[in-house]
Amino acid sequence: MIKSMTGFGRASGVYENFDVLAEIKSVNGKYFDPSFRLPKQVSSLEITMRGPLQEKLIRGKVDVRVEIIMKSAVKVPKINSEMLKCYKCVLESIRSEGGLDDEIKLEHYLRLPDIIEFQTDGKIEKELEEKTAATIMECAARLESMREKEGAALEADLKKRLKRLSELVKLIKSSGTDIFAYWADKFRKRMQEMEVSKDYEERIVQEASIYGEKADITEELTRLACHIEQFGKIMDTEYPAGKKLDFLSQELHREFNTIASKSSRSEIINAVIEGKAEVDRIREQVQNLV
Repeated sequence: MIKSMTGFGRASGVYENFDVLAEIKSVNGKYFDPSFRLPKQVSSLEITMRGPLQEKLIRGKVDVRVEIIMKSAVKVPKINSEMLKCYKCVLESIRSEGGLDDEIKLEHYLRLPDIIEFQTDGKIEKELEEKTAATIMECAARLESMREKEGAALEADLKKRLKRLSELVKLIKSSGTDIFAYWADKFRKRMQEMEVSKDYEERIVQEASIYGEKADITEELTRLACHIEQFGKIMDTEYPAGKKLDFLSQELHREFNTIASKSSRSEIINAVIEGKAEVDRIREQVQNLV
């Protein structure tokens, strides 16, 4: 089974003290590259969620966005009574020792640090992190579902192109027979054009053998057939498969190039051109696979 790296998922949760909305989108990337946009209340999830998300999504540039609507206060303000008493004592001492008549007002206290402290409701805070993490993973599961659907479409297209490559390999193989006869005939015609005596038949045979050996593409065709078969097996049996398939597509391209450099027959060259075009399309598709 193969999967695309492109996908989108959205999930939400409605709870007594808060609501959570999460969205994840992913595009192709060489490695797992996450980016988080989280509210302050759950900022710690950027660290704790990397592992589970990478285990599920494996590869791709992944953007995670979370919105939270609070219905209850997580941090409740509370007067620090001991600090208030200390400040009151200090302010009264300043007024007394400075001979000031100014009245000490509420606004003076509010400007001083640590008069009001915030007490965290640990139960709500813990529930918020747990539910947000669950919503993110549900979102990732929906993204994976989209990846699977797109992967199925890519797989169908790749198998169609692999079938065409197999047909081209057979065509090249049939066109590449009788290489010796091809070069011998070519040399004889050249000799006739140059009006050279037929006494050079032995030399023609020697040259045709040399050129025929150089133009032999049996090994390249065998490797092409092997790569095509292996490509199909990897798609059917391995996950993730993107990196291996990318490597194989490069090898397919290299074998076609080698055949082109060895061959001069127009039917083989035309088949190679079509084959390379198919491989280029395959490489484009493979770049988006997990």
